[in-house]
Amino acid sequence: MKIKLKLILILFTSSVIFSQETGPIFNRVPANEKGIEELTKLLSDPKVRIEDKEGAVDRLGVIARIIYSQNKDFPPEKIYNPLLGALNPTSEPHHHVLRMQICRALAQFDVYDKGIENIIPALGRRLKDPDENEDVRVEAGRSLGRFQKNRALASTELIDVLSKELERGPQPDNIRLITVVIQSLGALGDKRAFVPLMKVIKSSFPTGVKKEAQISLESIRWD
Repeated sequence: MKIKLKLILILFTSSVIFSQETGPIFNRVPANEKGIEELTKLLSDPKVRIEDKEGAVDRLGVIARIIYSQNKDFPPEKIYNPLLGALNPTSEPHHHVLRMQICRALAQFDVYDKGIENIIPALGRRLKDPDENEDVRVEAGRSLGRFQKNRALASTELIDVLSKELERGPQPDNIRLITVVIQSLGALGDKRAFVPLMKVIKSSFPTGVKKEAQISLESIRWD
């Protein structure tokens, strides 16, 4: 009994130590092409755990930001192509957790001028896919709200989803999603969101959703 208990404690302690060290390990991956290559290998390796791939994805997002601040001519596709490749749903257990992290990492490209025409539609596809995990759709919606420099393109994706959900009306699976979409439209402030947001206020969606629509309406930039 004592031996069995000791073994359990050893395994538990090892897992805690590993989880604590994973973040710092990825933080030491250099923000350069070599570092990007190493992280990309992890993403494409089927033997690597989802948890470790999450760490690689997070680091790629951070690297994207660092590189932009140092060299705005660096080809962003070298960083985001591996992320987009791993964004497609698979049958791998818990893969939706990785897709959520990828959506967050792609939001780090909001400062870029190049490659946005590939990133925003990719996020839009996850947001619009009715078969996608709800948490992934929500993260895609949140990330789109970050693209201030390209708010016309990001707003188009969000408005498309908002219009479709308005047609469906309040459902158990769309209250949270439509709330995030409305908040992201408010963050972007695109005036084309005025009509769909007004439709939300006049709809049968819950009061909380309508309040978010009102807040977003007040954030629209008319200049």
